[in-house]
Amino acid sequence: MRNYSLGLVLIACCTLSLGAVSQNRIAARGERTIPQRESAGTAARSGAAGILTTVAQVRALASSKVEAGVPVELHAILTYYQPTEGLIFVQDATGGIYVVPPANPPDLKEGDAVVVRGTTVPSFATNIKASDMEPDGKGPFPRPLPVDWRGLLDRSNDCRYVSVTGVIRSATLQFSAGRNAVSGIRRREGAPTANGQSGTQATRDEQPYLLIDLQMDGGSVRVHMEDTAGVNPLSLLDSEVRLDGVAGGLFDGKFQQIGAELWVSSAKQMEILKPATDTPGKLPLAEIGRIEAKAYVVDQSQRVRVRGSVTLYQPGLQLVVETPDRKAVLVDTYEESPLQVGQVVDVVGFPYPHEYSHEYSETIGQANVLPTAAIRLIQPVAIQWDDAMSGHYPYDVVSMQGTLAAEVHERHQDTLVIQAGPHVYSAILPRTVWNQDFDQLSLPDYRIGSKVRVTGVCFVSAGGPWNTERWFDIEMRTPQDVTVLAAPPWWTVRHLLSLSAALLALMLAALIWAMLLQRKVRHQSNQIQVTMEIEAARERRIAHLEKERGRVLEAINSKQNLDDVLRMILHLISRQLGDRACWCELPNGTRVGAPPTEDGAALLVRRDIYSGGGERLGSLVVAGADVYDSHAGEVMEMGASLAALAIDNRRLFETLVHRSQYDQLTNAANRFLLESRLDEVISYASRNKTRFALIYIDLDQFKRVNDLYGHRVGDLFLQIVTQRFSDSLRGMDTLARVGGDEFIALIPTVRSRTEAEEIAQRLARCLDTPLEIDAYQVKGAASIGIAIYPEDGVTKEDLKRMADSAMYAHKPGAAG
Repeated sequence: MRNYSLGLVLIACCTLSLGAVSQNRIAARGERTIPQRESAGTAARSGAAGILTTVAQVRALASSKVEAGVPVELHAILTYYQPTEGLIFVQDATGGIYVVPPANPPDLKEGDAVVVRGTTVPSFATNIKASDMEPDGKGPFPRPLPVDWRGLLDRSNDCRYVSVTGVIRSATLQFSAGRNAVSGIRRREGAPTANGQSGTQATRDEQPYLLIDLQMDGGSVRVHMEDTAGVNPLSLLDSEVRLDGVAGGLFDGKFQQIGAELWVSSAKQMEILKPATDTPGKLPLAEIGRIEAKAYVVDQSQRVRVRGSVTLYQPGLQLVVETPDRKAVLVDTYEESPLQVGQVVDVVGFPYPHEYSHEYSETIGQANVLPTAAIRLIQPVAIQWDDAMSGHYPYDVVSMQGTLAAEVHERHQDTLVIQAGPHVYSAILPRTVWNQDFDQLSLPDYRIGSKVRVTGVCFVSAGGPWNTERWFDIEMRTPQDVTVLAAPPWWTVRHLLSLSAALLALMLAALIWAMLLQRKVRHQSNQIQVTMEIEAARERRIAHLEKERGRVLEAINSKQNLDDVLRMILHLISRQLGDRACWCELPNGTRVGAPPTEDGAALLVRRDIYSGGGERLGSLVVAGADVYDSHAGEVMEMGASLAALAIDNRRLFETLVHRSQYDQLTNAANRFLLESRLDEVISYASRNKTRFALIYIDLDQFKRVNDLYGHRVGDLFLQIVTQRFSDSLRGMDTLARVGGDEFIALIPTVRSRTEAEEIAQRLARCLDTPLEIDAYQVKGAASIGIAIYPEDGVTKEDLKRMADSAMYAHKPGAAG
């Protein structure tokens, strides 16, 4: 059994029927009466002029007069006002009615008294298409009429301001989907688009609204609440509430009512009578596959009996019956008795409630069929794709034309895909599938591209909260429901492919002939070109070699890393020897370059590298001794010379750099390196708000060591003392010799002065043990001063001066 979702027609109904979507009549039963704003004389003049002035007069019109558009001037109260969505409901003392908004609706709100001028328009019930609306002072807002489930479905309460009570089964926040659908329906009744609306209305369009399923005693009601006022939807689930709003209905494309609806302006019109006892998020988890055990439905629907002609019959599944005035209903039944298309039958069964039905329009379930002897064929109505898609013909017998685009033959059905203009739809011939048997109904093969007319029942599929139409199918009854109107044109895709294949074969033959003719010319030209290219390649190779050699010499004389320079030399050698693997081995075991694979490891050519003084500096190695020749020897010789020049030059440069930064006797940092590192530490400490220490060290009685043991012992003394000082410091610290017997230790990070003093004590204890130098035991001592950044200074000069002063303060014999 085919399931079809409910379609947008709610909206199609929601404006046509929003005029129908809800029509309220204020019953006089205990309600406050809305005063009529015209005198008896004015009413008499209006009646004489043919102008309707009350809701009751509008609703009492015959359908023929509604089509003609009778003028209306109505004084009423706004009960719901959302003109950008096409939703305006008003109510006077005689009832409520839907108003199609004018082109430029004024900025009003619910409860305002208005004058509505316009003409009548047909819909589910007669509505008003406004040409003009204007404020009319203030008036009493109508009291809501309490109604039950059946009262909501009563036409007399359509568009009336009512009050209902029920339990909330679901509540979800919605945004623009429903509003867009409503706007589409408004255009069907000639309502203007939302462009040009006031700022107030434009702001409303951007706000979410609440969609509620309210379970009443008898059925479910869909509630649309505009201003949610921050209500949490989950907190409403299972609450018993009372809601005041405008009553309306859910409709299909024929304006057949399939459910009830309530339009509520804001959460202020909701009263919670009994809050929910449980929080939905804390419910115990149910086992998927056994959730049906939690269901409990009590259906007290009344059995109905309808009569019509059979237009579609699938034994054991469903049938469709239709009346001469084109009212059709889908029937779900297990009936398998022989019935024929056109036979008049009575169907007795139960109407499926909207919330339990997946079909688009009215449906009868649990049905029995009572055949009669009468035969009354229903003639199909010719429609277009737009007519079917808009939902105007649910379950009607229709006929449509189009071009056959594809066909599919399956066990359970045959399907024709038909193109109508830019659209496609499916025409289906189902087979009996109740007992999974084949029957004799099947479609023959048709030629793709044929123009066909198909006849059958229109099934509309819809979905979403607005019953929006999504697609439709034409369900045929017999193969005779397909009529071929015209054969496909000769110029088909298949013929086009055949012609294209022939032209392609001719083009290939011509191309092969041209290729053979040009081959000889190309061969002769290649011979000449090869000779010229060999000579040109030789010239390019020589020029490239000189250019690369020049680049290497520039790199040797620059500050570029030695490994990078050697890689440039190796790359030059490799390119000259056919991109063979090439690398350099240095005496310290370092290897620069790419070694060969294991397959070529035994085929090596080695050339040693010697400095200008004859010192061996390493080796150049090339893989591939099998191709070694005089050219390779020249290249290897050039590479060895460049490598020797690079290594010698770099060693000389590094020696000069070291001498410029380190003391030659003790190998401690000299004054220039200390100044540079001190600048860096001051900059870092200033940015990061850290401390560092400067420790000034002066060797006591060093002149006495030179006098007693000689300058050689004095030099050795300085070297040993420097090594001891260095061993007592951390790797990040810097020890610099700034005078004959003066040293400065730069400690880049200290947490406190105490930490700096501990380091100074370690330095002082370095001289506790006498030094063994040339059979002499030389004793030493030192005076030490500390300066902390930033407490003792923020510049180099201030810090060194403070450390020097502190050192002299601790010298033996110093004052104090």
